[in-house]
Parts: sequence; structure tokens; C-alpha cells
Amino acid sequence: MRFNRFQKSNDNWMNTAVKNEVVQSSASKTIAGVYGWMTLGVFLSALTGVGLIQTGAIQTILSFGRGAVLGLFLVQMALVMGMSFAAEKLSSQALKGMFLLYSLLTGITFSIIMVVYPIGNVISLFFVAALGFAGLALFGAVTKKNLGFMSTFLFMGVLMIVGASVVNIFVQSEMLNSFAGWAGILVFSGLTAYDSQRIREGSYALAEQTSGNSEALGKFMIFGALTMYLNFINLFISLLRIFGGRRD
Repeated sequence: MRFNRFQKSNDNWMNTAVKNEVVQSSASKTIAGVYGWMTLGVFLSALTGVGLIQTGAIQTILSFGRGAVLGLFLVQMALVMGMSFAAEKLSSQALKGMFLLYSLLTGITFSIIMVVYPIGNVISLFFVAALGFAGLALFGAVTKKNLGFMSTFLFMGVLMIVGASVVNIFVQSEMLNSFAGWAGILVFSGLTAYDSQRIREGSYALAEQTSGNSEALGKFMIFGALTMYLNFINLFISLLRIFGGRRD
């Protein structure tokens, strides 16, 4: 009887250990997938931006005036909203395609930025943003401190930045531009750490709940990648606003 109890206890311990190992493996692959897709998106954006500059195609786009830039912005917003609100109906493959399309369109925005700012400053600040982003994402992934207390303040900060940016389209105020830049550095630095922690926790929770459901994990990867991609891009643009030094 004692042997049977010991054997049953040992079997339970082994099953738990195997389950934990499977969850650990699945979560690690999911996290790697998030940052893999995010890196692919940034690379595609950068490649598109450089290509448009090198071929001179950006001048054709700019010849259409502000309407083209506004239209580009609206299409990007529509893609993000479509991914968010139609996630349940869309497959993971469709979401991946939309994410890559969004990254390509952002590359056109990159090319416009390269026209506005000196190319040397753009490249330097891109690497500064990349290093800062990597450090903040690592901190969010390893810290034991719950960063959830920042969520309300970060959300309010994003709303203020969006509001200031929209108003500045019409008033062209250097003060508003500076405010949006400094606020963006603070807010998107905080969001990078906060979202990194959420992705880590979400990956483990999803691995336990879905038992390796590839469709659910695929969707989580893309939304995580989009979240971190937006944090990086906005951090980069915020740095440019302050330190980019517009062309005369």
C-alpha cells in the first residue's frame, strides 16, 4: 500500500514536471516569435524607407502633397483597428499579412522622415532607440515588480501625445512639438517595459490554457509583435522630434 502511494505521488510529480517543461518551452517559443515578428516588421519598414529614398520614388509620393501623407496615416490606422476589432474572425495568417502590410506602409513614413531630417541623425537615433528599447524590454521581462500600476498613467500619456500631435498639424508650434517629443520618450519607454512584462505573463498563461494551440499562439505573437513594434517606432520618432535637427 505504501509503495503504491509512493508510486502514485511520484507519477504525479513527474507529470507536473513534464507539464511545466512543456509550458516553459511553449512560452519561450511564443516570446521568441513575438520579437522575431517585431524585428521583421522593423527591418521591412527600414528597407522600404531606404529603397524609396534611393530610387527617388519618395519625391513622387510627396508631390501629391499633405493629402497623400494624411491618407497614408488613415490607412495605417484602419489596419491597426481592423486587426484589433476583427481578431476573432481573422486567421493568424491573415493577421500576419496585415502586420507586414502595416510595416511596409510605415516604411513609406520612414522615407518621409528621412527627407525631413539629416540622414546621419536618423541612423544614429535609430540605433539609440534600438538600444534603449532592448534594455527596457529586457527589464520588463525579468523584473519581479508588477508594472501594472503604470497602465493608467501611460494610457493618459498616449492620449495627450496624440492630442498634441493632431493640434500641432494645424498650429505648427515648436513648443507642442517639443512637448510631444519629451512626453513620447517617457511614455513609450514606460510602455515598452510594461508591455514586455505583459507579453511574458501572457505567453505563460496562454501556454497553460491552450495546450499548444498554434492558431491562438500565432495570433498572440502578431499582436505582441505589433504592440512592441509601435512602442519602438514611437520611441524612435519621439527621439527625432527632440534631437533630429530638421533640415533648413
